[in-house]
Amino acid sequence: MEINIVIAPKFARRISHKELRAAATRVLAAETPDVINSLSIVIVGDRAMKNYNRRFHQVNAPTDVLSFASPLHDEYLGDVIISYDTAKENARRAGWRVRDELELLITHGILHLLGYDDATPGAREAMWRRQAEILEQVSANSWS
Repeated sequence: MEINIVIAPKFARRISHKELRAAATRVLAAETPDVINSLSIVIVGDRAMKNYNRRFHQVNAPTDVLSFASPLHDEYLGDVIISYDTAKENARRAGWRVRDELELLITHGILHLLGYDDATPGAREAMWRRQAEILEQVSANSWS
C-alpha cells in the first residue's frame, strides 16, 4: 500500500508524515480493502481548502476535510484533503490535540473514499458509528 503524503510547507514542521501514514494504514486495516494500492493525503491551509470547496462543492468557505474518490478503485483509492487551519480550530474547540483531530479527519475522509456517506441521517449515523469504532481501536493502541 502506497500512501502519498503532501503537506503544505507552512505546516511541514508541525505534522509527522509517519503519523499520518500510520493513521491511514489503521483505517485501511480496519476496513480491509484488499485491492487498494494507493491513496493520497494532502494537508493545506484554509485558503486552499476554500478554493477546493468552492470549485468542487460550490461552497465559498473552507471546510475540515474533502475526499475525492478515484474511479479506478482497484488501483488508486483517491485523495483526502485536510485543512490544517480548520483542524487546529476544531481541536481547540474540542479540547484535544491537533494530531487527534487529524486522525479523526483521516478516518472520516478515507471512509468516504471507501463508500461511506453522511448525506442522510441514517447514513451519517452508520458512518459515524464506524468512525468511532475505528478511533476507539486507535485510542486503545495510541499513536505509533
